[in-house]
Amino acid sequence: MRFVMTDNYAALVMSVDAGLLVVGAVQSHGTVNTVRERIRAVNQRHAAAMRVIADRLRAGEEPTNAELHRAHDLSRKATGDLRRRFERPATVGLMWAIMSVWLVVSVVATLWWSALEGHGRAPWLAEGTLAATALATLILLAETILRFCWAGEAATDDLEQEQLQRQVAAVHMDAELDHRVRQRLDEFARGDRR
Repeated sequence: MRFVMTDNYAALVMSVDAGLLVVGAVQSHGTVNTVRERIRAVNQRHAAAMRVIADRLRAGEEPTNAELHRAHDLSRKATGDLRRRFERPATVGLMWAIMSVWLVVSVVATLWWSALEGHGRAPWLAEGTLAATALATLILLAETILRFCWAGEAATDDLEQEQLQRQVAAVHMDAELDHRVRQRLDEFARGDRR
């Protein structure tokens, strides 16, 4: 079987690729928003980890080892979750970036071919545009399935964020209190306090 470019095929590919590029742009925008939200969530975890210690120090008391342990764990979990929180959106964003470039090249090549007088059969262009369109469609389908699977985990994260927002309420520390909190956590992490 041999592929050839025709005017009808070029028109069809252009419309499908344009639609896929719009979906890619919307998905990329959603990915940026997801990353923003996840950065905010990590910052809230850090704030929650420090609040317990700050409250103790404000009251003129030393934090207990259990409080330091809990704050240390929350802080460690916040930084440890960075990979899990950013790996998926980064992967999806990278997939769409690569596919968008390939689709743009496909659209430009098809436009170039259409503009040529007596443009001919161009089997290489027909094969390339078919591959770009098919792969972008498969990636869209795969992303839809993956996002559906990840939705359950996101619901768990949302519940956790709601609980953290209640804990954090408002962590307002002056520079000196912030320094004391970090110092206590550093001492605990080094094992100076047990």
